[in-house]
Amino acid sequence: MRICIFGMGYVGVVSAACLARDGHYVVGVDPVESKVKDLASGQTPIQEPGIATLIAASCRAGLLTATTSPEEGLAGSDMVWICVGTPSQSDGGINLSHVKTAAAQIGQAMKNSLHRPLIVLRSTSLPGSTRELLIPTLEAASGLQAGKDFQVVFHPEFLREATAIRDFDDPPKIVIGEHTSGAAQRLLDVYQKYPGPRFCLALEEAEMVKYSDNLFHALKVTFANEIGAIARSANVDARRVAEVFCADTKLNISPRYLRPGFAFGGSCLPKDLKAILRYASLQSVKIPMLQAMMESNRSQIETLLARVLGHRPKSVGMVGLAFKANTDDMRESPFVVVAKRVLGEGLRLRVYDPGVNPERLIGANKQAVQGALGHLEGFLVNSMEELGKCDLILINHAIVDAAQVHAWLAAGVGVIDLAGIKGIHRITAGYEGINW
Repeated sequence: MRICIFGMGYVGVVSAACLARDGHYVVGVDPVESKVKDLASGQTPIQEPGIATLIAASCRAGLLTATTSPEEGLAGSDMVWICVGTPSQSDGGINLSHVKTAAAQIGQAMKNSLHRPLIVLRSTSLPGSTRELLIPTLEAASGLQAGKDFQVVFHPEFLREATAIRDFDDPPKIVIGEHTSGAAQRLLDVYQKYPGPRFCLALEEAEMVKYSDNLFHALKVTFANEIGAIARSANVDARRVAEVFCADTKLNISPRYLRPGFAFGGSCLPKDLKAILRYASLQSVKIPMLQAMMESNRSQIETLLARVLGHRPKSVGMVGLAFKANTDDMRESPFVVVAKRVLGEGLRLRVYDPGVNPERLIGANKQAVQGALGHLEGFLVNSMEELGKCDLILINHAIVDAAQVHAWLAAGVGVIDLAGIKGIHRITAGYEGINW
């Protein structure tokens, strides 16, 4: 396959070297002549372990070349990868000028040719960038229509400096956002012998995946450093703590707690977070990220309440009151907070939670719910069907099936789903997902 790559920076060079090694004919396009001269002579314009060897071998084999001419690079290409930079602007916003320039050049070249390569955007871009900037620019410059005359995909990269070749060869996942269903197939053919799961998504979903990854990596670094600061203040070796923390791949280093939903609660997380914040304060240790967690958690509750009140209901039903399903623990339950605020707004409240029996509540758990709601018996109902008399239902626990939800919707009852009930399309009249 002939592949043209716009942008001979870090991602572009590594991609070009690895694709050429795999036997593809690769042409790099870049306006910087020194980069083009380096590649044309078998030299690498970047520093990365193993890359010089790959480039030299590919050039000798006649599989890798470079040019400053977009038309020359695109001539006869089956695919075009856009790997240009998307740096920050002075206000922190993303600068997509290089993407726009590349798109205009590619569109102009397609206008003057009968060849229609697959356009692959690899540059990190905010959700909506491919659809709202790249595609219109391509169409305006070419006079062609995306999805009809040519295909476009967004294909985020997951390359780390110093391990980029290994990351290219053994990707954690292969993600492709499609403008048109089936557009990813040509690109998937390139990865036919590569490991890793494949995901074909909508353009905006694929764009968001890249940001999700990078933000989580930044979060992990910050978390580790703040834990380290607290540990040092306690004369504890944070390296040993991290060793044990990372050994837990069932809860800590795992998909657990990483699904979008509602605020955290329960007898442990809020209590322990508050305790460590107080401890750090007494030790004069600054941990701004951990401090912000409680405020972020509160904002989840406030946002939900604003959405509830926006429906102007007279009565609200809740599926679940305990902080999680299959328990009666209501200590620090965010749903108890929501219930209290609903009552405070003068709305009628009905709650179905099969795990909660007021007669069996004891100790701090009983005190917590009585302090917030008073006589719980007055709000509990014996079946989910009884919630159908409400104007709006909040699904807090995943103990409801799609059939019940559709029955409520058919009866004109609004539903806000905090638990992610399967079998319901996110765009369904009367239905709202908490974050979907």
